[in-house]
Amino acid sequence: MGPPGAPPAVAVVTTGSDGRAVWAFPAPFAAPPVIGALAVDPAPTDDRTVLATLESVTADRATVRVWRTQPLLGLGLLPLMPAGAGVQVHMTASGQPADA
Repeated sequence: MGPPGAPPAVAVVTTGSDGRAVWAFPAPFAAPPVIGALAVDPAPTDDRTVLATLESVTADRATVRVWRTQPLLGLGLLPLMPAGAGVQVHMTASGQPADA
């Protein structure tokens, strides 16, 4: 965590065609920060869901990959597929600022 009272950095990042959302932080951290990521389901009324996984984080940026489930009647869920472009991901980064 950052110094007492230091708010986390926040952003809403949209995925590209490969399902990745890349966030370059507004200011670097002293070390890779703790990341929170929540994908917003673009079609909440269908039977698929989305989830975000952290692929990488450095002091300068974080990359999240968004996956979509695909249910198949009688077989449960098929392997996850990249969600594709246009999924919004709400992200937070908490850590010690580089200049602190």
